[in-house]
Parts: sequence; C-alpha cells; structure tokens
Amino acid sequence: MKAKFLEFFFASLVVAVLASGCTSPRYPANAKLKTGLGPLVQAHRGGRAEYDDNALGGFEMCLSRGIKGFELDVRYTKDCVLVVMHDESLARTTTGEGNVEDTTFSDLCKLRLKKSSEQVPALSEVLMAMRGREDIFMEIEMKAGPSDFYTSYVLEDYCRRLNAMTKMLMKPGTYAFTCFNEKTLATMRKVDPDAPLGLIVGKPLEDAHIAKAKELGCCSVAPRVGTTKEMIEKAHEAGLTVCLWMCQDKETWDKCAAVGADRVTTDFPLKLSREVEVASAP
Repeated sequence: MKAKFLEFFFASLVVAVLASGCTSPRYPANAKLKTGLGPLVQAHRGGRAEYDDNALGGFEMCLSRGIKGFELDVRYTKDCVLVVMHDESLARTTTGEGNVEDTTFSDLCKLRLKKSSEQVPALSEVLMAMRGREDIFMEIEMKAGPSDFYTSYVLEDYCRRLNAMTKMLMKPGTYAFTCFNEKTLATMRKVDPDAPLGLIVGKPLEDAHIAKAKELGCCSVAPRVGTTKEMIEKAHEAGLTVCLWMCQDKETWDKCAAVGADRVTTDFPLKLSREVEVASAP
C-alpha cells in the first residue's frame, strides 16, 4: 500500500517537474568521491551478495553502514511505473513468473524478492531513502532499450519520467544515468541536454569506448576490471571518470586503485569497504 501511494504521489510531482524544464549538472562532482585512499566502493544492486538483489532494505542497510556509492537498475512495468529490477524476467529474483514489462505495478507488489521477502521497490522508494544526501553517488542503470515494448515513444517517456523523478529527489552532482545501449543514452540526452550520462562497456576500456562516450556526451565510462592505467589516463584526459566492475575483494580494489580508477562496483560493499578502511587506517 505504501509503495502504491508513493508512486501515485510522485507521478503527480513528476508532471510538475517535466513542465518546469529544470536541468541537471552534466558532470557530477560526487563521481570523484573516494573510499580511503582510492576508488569509491559502489554497492552493486544495493549489495546483492550481502542482502538481496535491488532490495530497498539493501540500500538502507548500506546507507546506515556508511556506504557512499550505489548502483541500481530501473525498468518500466506494463503500466509504466519505474521500478528497481535488473532482470527482464521475474523468475530469478522474485516469487513470480513472466517479465517485468508484462506485469502491472499492482501485480508486481503482490510478489516478493526471494532472499529478503521484500516487495520489488518502486524507484521512488529507493530515491526517497537517498533524498537530501549530498555525500553519495549513485549510478542509475537504464535497463530500457529498443524492443517491442520500448518503442521510440515509450523509451522517450521512460527517460523523461526517470530524469524528472531523479532530479526531484536527488541532489545535483550525486548521480548519473548509465547504460550499455547507445540509443537509450542518446534518448536521455535528447530529453535533457544536461543529464549526467555514463557508458557501460562489457570489456576493458579501449580507445573506441572513450570516443563513443564523448560522442554521446557522457561524463563517465564503466569498463571491466583489467583496464590499464594508460587507458584510464586517456579517459581522464577526455574528461571522463572511470568506474571498474566487478571488484569483489581487497586485492582487486588495490589493482583498481593502482591504475587510477575513480570508482569500483562490488556485490560485497560492506566487506570491501571495511577491508579498505582497515588498510588505510594510520
């Protein structure tokens, strides 16, 4: 019931924000936050290995334990409600079947996440937990791309609503919209010329990735662990911050720090941040 009320409330406010035409900073300052003496530790899907996959409780747990970096995934439901969910299919992480985009928000609220028994959260719920915080950074991965469901019209509507809701609830400089799909990033850029964007790539960073990120007007790029120091220096020279994934232990974090990464994404944010802080203590 709470999730349904929040979604109705924020849907009304989003209309007002869309009408206002306000913009967001293209180069978020908090993308360069640090953990200890090196890259910021980001809780992948809210720390899915230590709590659950994209569960509200996971984000709240990490916030309460001092985690400053976050990553989550956003999809549309059948009735165009923004929800936090990685997979297209409901089967792996929830008690339901079928696909998110084929399920209404009301029906989605009847399901439970398998590990935590929580509901699949509306995006508004997670952003409310972050509301007003100026000391965090969140990568909001757009899980929308050209498909039978995400037509050009629906994709643009998705980007408009996502952009409006995030600007309404998050402080400027504390987030970026990220995606593998170039058309989705270009659509968000069309919706808001100043929206902070990040290109995700499924391999170590290459020159072509930097060129594409700049072409799309991105502020950051997220390649795989294994990216060289030389390539990260090139990205920095191009004005891009770099987030490496996946970084599951202190040894990998040290390697990421050595090559100059700005952020790392991990399924174990509490464990990794604790190990980094212990090692960084005088």
